[in-house]
Amino acid sequence: LESPAHTTHVLEKDGDFFNLTMTYRLDSDVPWSYGQLAEIDGAVVGPSERALWLKSGFRNYANQTLLGLVRNKTKMAAQYVSHCGAISRRDKLVKEIQKSVQVDVYGNCGPMRCPLGSPRCARMLTDDYRFYFSFENSLCRDYVTEKLFNAMDNYVIPVVFGGADYTKFVPPHSVINVQDFKTVKELVNRLKFLADNPE
Repeated sequence: LESPAHTTHVLEKDGDFFNLTMTYRLDSDVPWSYGQLAEIDGAVVGPSERALWLKSGFRNYANQTLLGLVRNKTKMAAQYVSHCGAISRRDKLVKEIQKSVQVDVYGNCGPMRCPLGSPRCARMLTDDYRFYFSFENSLCRDYVTEKLFNAMDNYVIPVVFGGADYTKFVPPHSVINVQDFKTVKELVNRLKFLADNPE
């Protein structure tokens, strides 16, 4: 699923042909997402236009095992990127952040290699990294790719940059949204504070 910025379909010609939509957007007739979040009882909560989270944020979902994982992490942030020069200018944003904190960039746009999805890389994310930069290539409504779910699956705090209302995808206060900060310095200070104070 790609954003409109990377889709070349001219749908105006086929306006009377399609009677249902199946896209990443939550207002589609058939929403299609890269992942789902469910409560412990298995009830899927997000993504949804009207997600109703029973609890709010990491503190309410936390347990001692998770806190132990967080305390033992030694590296600041990782990012996996396959498409360089994105319309969102995420590459430029990461370079600015790297002036103040270590961000290890894996994939086509960085010097580090580790195939995302491999057990070794998943273990590395879980064991070593505090934050995972889930920066989208396009800032479109509801456009959330596998990056957010990779972070959640590997017990890494997602730092998100995109056009979505993330409370429709994950519980409130469970991501750090770049757009909540006025400056990169404010964001970096928050990341440093959280790294120094894992609880």
